[in-house]
Amino acid sequence: MTDIQGLLSSLRPEVLAALRERGPNQLLDPDMLDAIDRAAGGPGEGRGYYVVRGSLVPLEQRQYYLRDDVVAAVFAP
Repeated sequence: MTDIQGLLSSLRPEVLAALRERGPNQLLDPDMLDAIDRAAGGPGEGRGYYVVRGSLVPLEQRQYYLRDDVVAAVFAP
């Protein structure tokens, strides 16, 4: 189970600002994935907050995006 508000509270302010600046449909780069994982508790722990769109293979070409409910929380007024 994910704790979206807990994740957002754990993100460094500059990371949260970057998420908002890049917009709701952003492709998450490796640095952003690492930042989300750290905020969620460590390597790989952020997987509940982002999803793969498109093909799962090859692994190095996966495209990760925030889940819709995470996007709603990040961009809530």
